[in-house]
Amino acid sequence: MNNKTLNKKNGSRRLNIMFGDLCYENRQTMYEQYVPLSIGMIAQYAIQEFGDDIKASLYKNIDDFLDNMVKDPPDVVGLSVYYWNLSLNQYLIKCIREKLGQNVVIVLGGPCIDSDKKEQHHFIANIFPQADAIVLNEGEISFNNIIREVIGNRENLFKNPIDGLSFLDGNQLISGKPVGLSMDLSTFGSPYLTGLMDKFMDSDFQPLVQTSRFCPYTCAFCVSGKNRGKLRGFPIEQVKEELIYISKKYVDRPYLTMYLADENFGIMKRRDIEIAYALRKCKEDYKYPLSVSFYNDKRFTQTSRKILEILGDQTSSGVVLALQTDNPLALKAINRSNVTEAEIDDAIVWAKNLNLTVSTDLIFGLPHETRDSFVQTLDRATKRGFDNVAIKNLILMDGVEMNRKDYREKYYIKTRYRIVGTHYTKHNGNFIAEHEEVVVGSNSLTYEEFLEVRYMSFMFYTVLNFHFQKWFFQFARHLGIETTKFFSHFFKPDKNEDWPKEYIRFLADFRNAVEAEMFKTREEMVANAKKIYEENGNEVGESTRININFGARINYQESAWTKKVLLLHLDKIMNDKLSDEDRNLASLLIELSERERVDLKNISEKQPLKISFDVICWKNNKFKQPLSSLKIPEKTIKFSTNENQVSMIIGLQKRFADYNDLDYYHEALERIRPRKFLLHELSYQ
Repeated sequence: MNNKTLNKKNGSRRLNIMFGDLCYENRQTMYEQYVPLSIGMIAQYAIQEFGDDIKASLYKNIDDFLDNMVKDPPDVVGLSVYYWNLSLNQYLIKCIREKLGQNVVIVLGGPCIDSDKKEQHHFIANIFPQADAIVLNEGEISFNNIIREVIGNRENLFKNPIDGLSFLDGNQLISGKPVGLSMDLSTFGSPYLTGLMDKFMDSDFQPLVQTSRFCPYTCAFCVSGKNRGKLRGFPIEQVKEELIYISKKYVDRPYLTMYLADENFGIMKRRDIEIAYALRKCKEDYKYPLSVSFYNDKRFTQTSRKILEILGDQTSSGVVLALQTDNPLALKAINRSNVTEAEIDDAIVWAKNLNLTVSTDLIFGLPHETRDSFVQTLDRATKRGFDNVAIKNLILMDGVEMNRKDYREKYYIKTRYRIVGTHYTKHNGNFIAEHEEVVVGSNSLTYEEFLEVRYMSFMFYTVLNFHFQKWFFQFARHLGIETTKFFSHFFKPDKNEDWPKEYIRFLADFRNAVEAEMFKTREEMVANAKKIYEENGNEVGESTRININFGARINYQESAWTKKVLLLHLDKIMNDKLSDEDRNLASLLIELSERERVDLKNISEKQPLKISFDVICWKNNKFKQPLSSLKIPEKTIKFSTNENQVSMIIGLQKRFADYNDLDYYHEALERIRPRKFLLHELSYQ
């Protein structure tokens, strides 16, 4: 490629630009595939400036990219890099260089790129040595700068600094001035409204909308915490038009959740409230979206509350207070300050009054966190009244402060590697797999303690997200049994007891899956995944999908043994002092849980159940008082499904009709948001 062929003033062809936001397209996938919004915005901005001087195309699939690359070789390639597609991008770049050599400029962007210069040098020199440059911060202006250089100054490209980019000249890092962090978003067009997203929306890609940019917080574990910029919103009328456009496209796919990509939706107050009203109107007018997922403002302000009031049952997550931990030393180490205990209590009371679920995210493996301190955090979270407690392993990602060498050494961080969901494939004989680097030890944590908490995290996930015997565990809590104690007991059954063989096999399978997913090196992980892939006919197996697969097994496929097991554990923890009345009530609540759960393969309603306690009142009051205080004359509970549930589940049945049971449940459970779609509505006859 020479300068003359790219110079429009000389009457040459259009500059051909190919953008990639690659994903894996296995039949089963843990992470939904989203429309490529990031590259769509960059492409749209480039089209606005350069018009007919450029040709821009977007790709999610590697074969689609390579086929079109051969047919119409690009001049510039722009790739979005995340930890879940890093290896796939490395492989793609190798293919590009083999086919096109140096006759193409390859530019990388995304959250994996650190603001630290040493980390940038390492990223280019060691992780992506075949790439030409990396985009810093927001990509629109920076990428246009590289296009401008290619068009007008190709022969001297990468000799002088380019604003918004870094590259190597020999072994020296050359960086231009930062750009984009205060840019006016009203200058953007919409990749949705111009049709750039249509080919992805017509497939089963999750719709993703960004209404604002920037996060004011600086959490050391998060990719959003490394950049400082100005909080800005996209034009409100443009956002509304996008919501309508998307809703019309997805009207026949109600099981697909609409995701908002804002770091803190609700932080822009009146504007975000107006967007919430627009989302509600879309549901009323087009029956989509039934479910909206977003991260609310960390402080959970009055604006956040108003938004949830507007969205009502449309929100997939209710109130979310992302606490991460309440260990003060850990909070200091990650540059984090949480909401106060008074604010937490106030938010929970407010949510209960509106019958909204209230959830929190906790991260296990943070510096200074011990097994005991984390269990205490879990116990406090359940006592506070959180409906859902999501326990997440600490993952070290490129681009975050915690991943830097000095930080790792300071806290004696130890890690192991595991495959990312089902992010693996074999392409032209080359096996490709993505890894997560999981923190499994530190100055305060052993590997065995990590595994113990990992077992408990599965139980929290299954009980609180999939409603596995949730009535029973609430009852146990009122008997004075700590939830963490019961979960620990569940995974360490008394060897002298005669347990159902299916239960023992389930525990063994789970432990094996957990221990088998962790490897000391990335190379070991990839080699093992490749071996299993080739032996099992293109599937790596359950270890890549542990929580959902085992959650499906215990809820839908192996429920026959759970009643006996739960009651035996209850007796053991109570030292065989459980009264007959409490044992009978516990047994009844297990039966209630079984009937309340919707059969995702058969939408038919369950048989009514007779009961002498007001369980509906108990549930509506968030299980605040003991059930024994709500005794009533015998009533019959009816189990029913609403129109939205039926629509959601029929859509799933059509989409995954030919899947085997485990794969079907995996896909259904992964795609259903909010989780209340899993439950029948309760009423007294």
